[in-house]
Amino acid sequence: MLSLTLKEIKEAVGGKIAQGNPSREFNNITIDSRRVKPGDVFVAIIGDNNDGHEFIPEAVEKGAKLIITERSIKPYSGVAIVRVRNTTRALQKLANYNRNKVEDLEVIGVTGSAGKTTTKDMIFSTLSTEMRVLKSAQNRNNEYGLPLSLLELEGDEKVAVLEMATRNKGDIDLLTDIAEPQVGILTNIGAAHLENFKTVDNVAEAKKELLEGLIEPGVAILNIDDENLRSMSEEMTDLNIITVSLEDEKADYLAYDIEVSSDGTSSIFKIREAESGAVKTIELNRSGEHNIYNALNAVATARYLGMGWKEIIKGLQNVEVTELRQEIRKFAGSKIINDTYNANPLSMRAALEFLTELESSRRIAVLGAMLELGGFERKAHLELGRYIADLNVDILVTVGQTASTIAEGAREAGMPRQKVYVYREKEEAAALLKKMCSEGDSILVKGSRSLEMEEIVELLLEQGD
Repeated sequence: MLSLTLKEIKEAVGGKIAQGNPSREFNNITIDSRRVKPGDVFVAIIGDNNDGHEFIPEAVEKGAKLIITERSIKPYSGVAIVRVRNTTRALQKLANYNRNKVEDLEVIGVTGSAGKTTTKDMIFSTLSTEMRVLKSAQNRNNEYGLPLSLLELEGDEKVAVLEMATRNKGDIDLLTDIAEPQVGILTNIGAAHLENFKTVDNVAEAKKELLEGLIEPGVAILNIDDENLRSMSEEMTDLNIITVSLEDEKADYLAYDIEVSSDGTSSIFKIREAESGAVKTIELNRSGEHNIYNALNAVATARYLGMGWKEIIKGLQNVEVTELRQEIRKFAGSKIINDTYNANPLSMRAALEFLTELESSRRIAVLGAMLELGGFERKAHLELGRYIADLNVDILVTVGQTASTIAEGAREAGMPRQKVYVYREKEEAAALLKKMCSEGDSILVKGSRSLEMEEIVELLLEQGD
């Protein structure tokens, strides 16, 4: 956070100073009492599971020097207090104020049903070769996390790349109000969070809120191989649309001649820029068709911001992605693809396609459930199983009751029963893999975040060779 006076903070959040010197300055903020450092601002957020007001004494004990609160609290010696109506809204207002204190800041919002985190990471890697860039850390993509990311701005950044998630209509609308992005990137639209949205059309409408919330000049970068995003590109005529594609010759940025390394750690492809006619060869230290789309988004962003090809190419050779996303580990002469950060029908298919691209003795898919699909749950898991039966997957292992429907769909579609294993517990799956894995196998492990499917990977790596 930029250094702000108590008076500035009070005015930004629309609160009242209950205690403290208005000219006193602060430059760091947290909503987690466990992470308080001396001099911090502590915002007492009231969440679904915890009330931050209960942790104010702990925050003060650890050195917090400003408390933002909804309630009257006892005075603490040397600690400023600002009273507000709603601490969550206060956090968001302060984040917006901090964002607008940074001169000429370009804010890029990234959303989509799959690939948004990796796209964010690739944009950061590319732009960072030439300028100071802030990116939202890990899963800071909601009404709490995005404001905390903006509050990390220190004033010398040129770009902020922010991931934006949605579980309900209006979520991204709120995030765009806070962040005021000039550039919006939609990676794709798929069946995610259908427990709340019910239909993919409703998901598309929710993601569209990013484009509707862009401030001038209003630049949208869209993957027009996605049917929903192609429609948006044709509808949003008031925006500056930049299109990316692996299929459409008319796209602003087209990728083709894709070659994937046999070990799944890199890709080489050509990219054509329609406006200049330039054709460049990109070496990307990630693999899979879905990552080519992510790289296209990074290239389009960098070119829009005026970057040269030399820096772009360098940035894409050295991408560091958020953990648990397509991490490749070694076990007993085999490769484990640890892609356990999350799962929905779109990201599952992308991960399985990546698995089939690898040069392997056998391709083994170890899958947990896809959650938050509501009434679409059974159908989605059956369809995924049928999809797997048509792929070059040698062995399917499902973990958990819900995921067993994937196995059901695969068997119905003709996958031999001896190639399908169904387990309730992760330990059982790990024991099977330990017994069956051999030199040259590739093993994909994937499932929704709350299932913690990475424990299977950890069990294998603990046992070693």
